[in-house]
Amino acid sequence: MPGHEPRHSCAARARLPLRLIVLALDIVPEDPGHPLELVTALRCGLEAHSTGPHFDLVRELTDASRGEVWARWENGREPDGISILGDCPADNGEPGPSNDGCTLFAEHRGGHSFEFSDPEYDAIRTSPAYEELKEEIEKRLK
Repeated sequence: MPGHEPRHSCAARARLPLRLIVLALDIVPEDPGHPLELVTALRCGLEAHSTGPHFDLVRELTDASRGEVWARWENGREPDGISILGDCPADNGEPGPSNDGCTLFAEHRGGHSFEFSDPEYDAIRTSPAYEELKEEIEKRLK
């Protein structure tokens, strides 16, 4: 819409400290995690914001109905905790394969993930290298 600023994802970054890596792997004893399935280089997944905590998905649980493991941190600090948070139930309401669900946690602040863009992801998708890779994959799938 003319006159409206585009909405983007937050760019805040952090590293998951070792004590939280161990906790994220052991948080659900009956669903032990694997170190290679854990995100340790974090980038806030919320809509861009200047106040309040940042969050990033650290680990998906086998039983998605339980939620997912998320890290939380403040600007300029290392993550101070992890939590299992339920999934956001919102979707964009589009029919069929155009339907996009929110990839954030329930009751998150800001817009839903399908309502704002990620400039880094957009830059990758519009690069010539991405187009070449996409063409190569399509050739191999034929």
